[in-house]
Amino acid sequence: MELRWLESFVVVAEELHFARAAGRLHLAPSALSTQIRALESHLGVRLIDRGRRTRPALTSAGELFLEEARLTLAQAARAVAVGRRAGRGELGQAQIAYVASAAFSGVLTDVLTRCTSPGSDLTVQVRELETPAQLEALACGDIDVGFLRWRPRYPPEVTATCLLSEDVVLALPAGTPLAAYEAIPAATLRDENFVAPHFDEEYGCRDQIQEVAEQGGFSPLCAPPVRDYIAALTLVGGGLAVALVPDSLRRVHVPGVAYRPLADVRLTTRLVGAYRRGETSPAVRGVIRRLRETAAAKAAG
Repeated sequence: MELRWLESFVVVAEELHFARAAGRLHLAPSALSTQIRALESHLGVRLIDRGRRTRPALTSAGELFLEEARLTLAQAARAVAVGRRAGRGELGQAQIAYVASAAFSGVLTDVLTRCTSPGSDLTVQVRELETPAQLEALACGDIDVGFLRWRPRYPPEVTATCLLSEDVVLALPAGTPLAAYEAIPAATLRDENFVAPHFDEEYGCRDQIQEVAEQGGFSPLCAPPVRDYIAALTLVGGGLAVALVPDSLRRVHVPGVAYRPLADVRLTTRLVGAYRRGETSPAVRGVIRRLRETAAAKAAG
């Protein structure tokens, strides 16, 4: 059975006039009659009585079949719409992971807002995950998109788009004499303990601490690494250390923590969106597209 037969039958049933129905369908009357006969032959029942002197009329079987034909066409139309929306990445689901500091950058919420904009029925599941675990999860397919700090290298199947580049500032105990400075000279940090997230120690944080120490002319003192920036700020608030953190973490109000720019060192950090190369899922490609739109908007603004 062909859907065009059902469509033709429904239009004939609505018009009860072959010429007018053929006009609506942009068919020749003879072609329309051929389709109706093919449908009746397929079903083995007459659906329309074609009187020579009277208007066509539905048989009892035709009246019963009409309702089902309409339901079938409506379901087919819904299936087509779902397929097209899924192909545009407006339907489906995606797994997103993020490092804790990404939650304060505004970029993650921008992407999620784009994913849940009117007309989109994407189901996005979000969870916090450390950077190394994100890269492993991306490579094996456990997550689809990761928000993490820039790395010089990624697994071969993973690529990344820079979402945000921001200055690095110093988080320090609010009660320390250093808080009196508007900007912190590197040399004043000689006797301070630096604390950093362990997953950033090899890339980024360790190098940045070393750069500050070289500028200040000292060897840095480092506290044991912690799980994330929030844990680092907790130690800072307790007066146990200082930390180099992304500027967006100024939004985090931890008791006892003050934020100051560095006076004589310019450090930056980048937040990236990572995803698999050659992603085939339309839903995930939709998230990646929105991620790139966010990156472009940040770059333009």
